[in-house]
Amino acid sequence: MEGIHKLEDTIEGWLKSFPHLPANWRKWLAENVWWLVLIGVILSAIGTLIIVMAVITAMAWVGTATTYLAANGVNVVQSYTGLWYVASIISAVLLVVTIIIEAMAISPLKVLNRKGWDLMFIAYLIGIVSSVISAVLQMELFNLIGAAIGAVIGAYFLFEIRSYFKQVAVVKK
Repeated sequence: MEGIHKLEDTIEGWLKSFPHLPANWRKWLAENVWWLVLIGVILSAIGTLIIVMAVITAMAWVGTATTYLAANGVNVVQSYTGLWYVASIISAVLLVVTIIIEAMAISPLKVLNRKGWDLMFIAYLIGIVSSVISAVLQMELFNLIGAAIGAVIGAYFLFEIRSYFKQVAVVKK
């Protein structure tokens, strides 16, 4: 966790020169981020299920078509490399991990507990790693640029509300 806190401080230093949202906007966002995350988790979970079902269906259709064409003497060339499959699997696994972490953050975010913000920061980092891995494995420069822009925007909003989340002291009995 120490390394993550050093990374937080580094990112916060990069963002110091950015203009800040008005204080009342930051406060509103901090107090309401929990339900925004809840909506995001629900939509992401539904979207993930739809994507998984669509990929399975598409693979079945492609497999059926390939088998039919090959059986009728048509030379079928596979257009996707193994890296595409690897990138897709890694992205899907990291997406599920991100959804789980964000779901765990909802309750602490609701009471402005620092644990919720920390979980959102970890989900943010996993999202960046997923985007970079996907862009590199698929050799897509524009995806890498998009990941960088998304990372800056995500960090901006995440760090705008950071000060509203306080560490809760653990009381030992």
